[in-house]
Amino acid sequence: MRRGLEAVVFTVLVYVATVALQIYQPVTGGYFNLGESMIYLAALTSSPIVAAVAGGVGASLADLTTGYAIFAPATFVIKFAEGYLAGVLIGLFRRTRQKAVAAASVGAVYALGLYYGVSYWAGRVMLGPSSWLWFSLSSSEVFIPWYGWLLVTVLLGAVVVYGVTRYIVKSLEPLALLIAGSLMVAGYFLYEYFVSNPLTGRPPINALYEVPVNIGQAVSGVIISLPVAVWLYRAGFVKQK
Repeated sequence: MRRGLEAVVFTVLVYVATVALQIYQPVTGGYFNLGESMIYLAALTSSPIVAAVAGGVGASLADLTTGYAIFAPATFVIKFAEGYLAGVLIGLFRRTRQKAVAAASVGAVYALGLYYGVSYWAGRVMLGPSSWLWFSLSSSEVFIPWYGWLLVTVLLGAVVVYGVTRYIVKSLEPLALLIAGSLMVAGYFLYEYFVSNPLTGRPPINALYEVPVNIGQAVSGVIISLPVAVWLYRAGFVKQK
């Protein structure tokens, strides 16, 4: 019963995170989003099957309701597998306590996140989808300076470093999530190369252009999910594993 409720809650969270910020990628017809953050949060705080169901159902529903239906079948399979793998790896990597390893992995991921923020996402960003169900929406444009990403990265990283000192982040959890994210990157590359790009008249090789975008999506998911998980554990909303 509890796992079922968690699956419903995280499915909603994945859906909301996926539709709240969508950056369209014209070369493939796909989009950048923050859905990975809630898939990874489910893996960090619940079970592999909860993360899998939330990822597959929540993200594919987002595709169906915001004009990206061509990706929905692949999204269900890819995000289901990503969530399950993330949950399994988190369980394996948490069996050891290694502060130095944890600190190094956290530092590497947040440095990578800062690079992506400054290089790819600083400047003008469109927030929200352009459509929802049968409604057309007006996306809001915001300007994010490079130092904004620096501030956000440092603040979130500080929360996770605190989690390392309290053994909430015990070892290579960031690496576990990135390994799961690599499954997502590879899955969308193959789907775009062999299915969606040919069906929409785009050159299959254009799938390569979205690889760095999807890597950034996985990195952003780690950067957001880890401090939220640390807070949930420390506040007592989730029992520490």
